[in-house]
Amino acid sequence: MILRSEPMQKVRVICLDSDKRQLVSALHGVGILDLRKSALELNDDTAAEHFTALAEAKVRLDGALTALRGQKGKKAAGPRPEKHIDVERLISEIGQSKPIDRVYALEREKKEIAREAARIDQSEPAIMELSGIDVDFDRLSSEALAFRAYVAPDRKSIAALEGEVRAKRLPAEAIVSNGRGPPSLLLAHEKGFDADGIARKHGLREVDITTNRIWGRPADTLRGMAGEKERGRARASEIERELASIGAAHGGRLAALDEMLDIELTKAKVSETFKRTDRTIIIEGWIPSKEEGAFGAAVSKACSDRHYIELVKDGELAPTLMNRPKALRPFDYLINFMSVPRSDELDPALPFMVSFPILYGFMISDIGYGVMSFFFAWYLTKITSPDGLVYNVSKIWQLSAVSAIVFGFLSNQWFGLQLNQYFTTFVGFDWFKSLPVILAVSILFGIAQVIVGLAFGFVNKYKEHRKVALGRLFSIFLVVGGTLAIAGGLFHLVGPTVTLASGIVAIGSLIAVVALSGEEAGEVTNLISHPLSYARVMGFGLASVVLAMIIDKALTPTLGSGPMGILVFVAVLIPFLILHFLNMIVSMFEGAVQGARLNFIEFFTKFYSGGGVQFKPFGSKRVYTEE
Repeated sequence: MILRSEPMQKVRVICLDSDKRQLVSALHGVGILDLRKSALELNDDTAAEHFTALAEAKVRLDGALTALRGQKGKKAAGPRPEKHIDVERLISEIGQSKPIDRVYALEREKKEIAREAARIDQSEPAIMELSGIDVDFDRLSSEALAFRAYVAPDRKSIAALEGEVRAKRLPAEAIVSNGRGPPSLLLAHEKGFDADGIARKHGLREVDITTNRIWGRPADTLRGMAGEKERGRARASEIERELASIGAAHGGRLAALDEMLDIELTKAKVSETFKRTDRTIIIEGWIPSKEEGAFGAAVSKACSDRHYIELVKDGELAPTLMNRPKALRPFDYLINFMSVPRSDELDPALPFMVSFPILYGFMISDIGYGVMSFFFAWYLTKITSPDGLVYNVSKIWQLSAVSAIVFGFLSNQWFGLQLNQYFTTFVGFDWFKSLPVILAVSILFGIAQVIVGLAFGFVNKYKEHRKVALGRLFSIFLVVGGTLAIAGGLFHLVGPTVTLASGIVAIGSLIAVVALSGEEAGEVTNLISHPLSYARVMGFGLASVVLAMIIDKALTPTLGSGPMGILVFVAVLIPFLILHFLNMIVSMFEGAVQGARLNFIEFFTKFYSGGGVQFKPFGSKRVYTEE
């Protein structure tokens, strides 16, 4: 079954409403049902009655876990996972948890400290401008007078203002800073006096002493602010230590409760996919055919045999479940990243696993580049997530790098140098002397892959689209017959009898393909162009080899260069490696892009349509808990 999705069966379960909770828990536990909303003309069910309470508990717990800085991701404490508890107890424990209450209290205190620090940071510059005024601002209170503080551009402006106040006997008095800070003054004046006018006249800028509250003298206020900030920092450090202590003591239990909450929320919300009557619940979904026994047993136990299971045949496309070997998982990831295979078509992952490394290795064909790319890809797997695209592409890259090493040995390429003869009698093929053979092998590989793709297409289409399937079959005859006819007619590789027979088969198959394929008849031209596209394997491989040889010719000594040549080579070793590394990067990029293109366009289009739906069973992965 490596090329096929697991056979699926759609089922419908009818049970009493009173058994719904037990049934949902049982289905979640076995984890083999991919739920679907039924098309039956019945009322939709709603989320479980405790869904709102669970959601509120989830918000409360997530807030605490966020404050504990990653405690959610730590493994639960204890030698064994924690036992799953019932919904009512779960909601109650989270609602009454003293560690959670303490976390929220500490978080509130942290926010208050942060707000106070921000207020001080905002007021401190303004108060610093008034630090030279030796006046107790707490005693500035009068029914007749108002008080305003100003900063002057220089002391001449202050002197000019003082002179005008004395000369004109204005109802105001200036208290000037003592020179320890910026030139500033405190202006005491009768209420109603235009203090702003005289301040603007002398270029003074007002400092708001109502918003930026000053306790006593400005210098004393600054010292008090510094002490308050230091106390706030000390308390914030204490809070962090206490949060770390709470995380160490209770993080495991909170992580387990969070997992239980996620599971219970999933189970509570799943009811929205059900249908219902006054007393019954209808559940539909897909299960692997081999799990029918286990599914039936789980339902029977949960419902105490008060249920009915129906096998549904409604023509819906089954979800896709590919049980691929571990070696195929990176290819599986890449295929699914592009498009999930349909459950009724052959899986392209295995042929892709075979063909891509071959094409990539042939285009690189260098032991040095293969080794470098292997370790480069290995490094990427160590710094990326196993669930990500880069990791899985790097795993494919590693396998392809091995292929590049093999082809490098076969073609006697070591960073563009030919070194096989120094330790083995096998010297391999020469890229320049064997170009016609390499071109022929590339195109023949393309023809073989196209034929395999057409054969897969025949299998995929045979059940439901017989005419199209026969068109794929005759396309194989067309490709094989056409290849033999061309090989005999142009290159005399086969006798005249075989050439004539192959030509007749090719022409007859062409007529049959056009007649049978309908809307897909236009694809017949691709049966010629797609195999020829594989000639790019030779072209890109040759380009890589030529560039490597140019680098070697420019930077490596010959045997007759003597000691001086060796010294020059040592001197240019770093540029030598850099240029080869850059050529490797270009070669790898071209090898990967062209190898993927030949598979996805020339090969997959013969049989693979994609657009399937991934099988997603109702269930949860447990890390911190167990049933």
